[in-house]
Amino acid sequence: MPGGVAASRRAVRRRGGLVGVATAFGVWLFGVIAGAIVSGPLGGALSFLFMVIALPVMPIFGMPAAGGNSRIYAAVAISAAVWWFIGQVVAARVSRRPVVGWTEWVREFAILGLGLWIGAAGGLIIGALALGAF
Repeated sequence: MPGGVAASRRAVRRRGGLVGVATAFGVWLFGVIAGAIVSGPLGGALSFLFMVIALPVMPIFGMPAAGGNSRIYAAVAISAAVWWFIGQVVAARVSRRPVVGWTEWVREFAILGLGLWIGAAGGLIIGALALGAF
C-alpha cells in the first residue's frame, strides 16, 4: 500500500543516509546565507560556526589555522561520508520499531548529530587553547 507503514519504513531505510547528507548541506547553506546577511566579524563567526557543524572534520585537518583546496575537499568528502553513515545508522535503529516515519528519524538523528557537533566544537576549543587564544 503506497504511503503505508511498510512503505514508510522502506523509505526511511533507503533514504536515511541521503537525508543526513542533505541536512548537513542545508546547515552549510544556512551558514553561508547568514554570513552574507550579517556583516563584520559577527557574520564571519556565525558562518564559521555553521560551517563546522556541517563539516565536523574541519578541526581534524587543522582548519581554520591551515587552509588549502585539498584540505577543504577532503573535509567535504569525509564529512559527507560521516553524515551518510550516521543517517544510515539512525535509519537502521528507527526501522526496528513497528511504526516508523521521518519524525522518529529526525529525533534520533538530532541526538547523534548533537554528539558529533559537540565533538567538533570541542576540537575547536582545544585548538584555540593550544594556540593561546584564551
